[in-house]
Amino acid sequence: MPEQTEWYNNLKNDVETLKTQMGADARDFYLERFVKIAQRIDAFATDCQQCHEYQAHMDNILKELSADTQQISKEQKRSFLGNMNTILSHLKKTHGLISDGQNTGIWLAIGAGMGIALGAAFENPAIGISIGLSFGLILGISLDARARKAGKVF
Repeated sequence: MPEQTEWYNNLKNDVETLKTQMGADARDFYLERFVKIAQRIDAFATDCQQCHEYQAHMDNILKELSADTQQISKEQKRSFLGNMNTILSHLKKTHGLISDGQNTGIWLAIGAGMGIALGAAFENPAIGISIGLSFGLILGISLDARARKAGKVF
């Protein structure tokens, strides 16, 4: 990861301040995830115009949330989480980031499906499913490791 900019450091400090103001309610907003998203946006902002625009958007989101931490409505929470998911969606689609363990989950499901088919072919579902799950697990873990090494894991 490249060195973080002043924007990211300021946002991170603002989030820490917000967490102390919100107290126990802070965990409902997944602020740690918000900081991770900001870190990735900061890394891509020099090359991606949309990420650069998201920097200002994230500042506005944080200011709105900080305005009145004692009276946060469900609608504000829904809006905050929706904005966070929109930004995360951009990172996944445009920059190819994946969630940690995403490939493992996908390939386990595919392996289970293949295992059922193998079980029908062998006339023994237990053997087929175990072979399919093993295949899916090995492939998923290796793809996750490759993505982690390439720095594509969120």
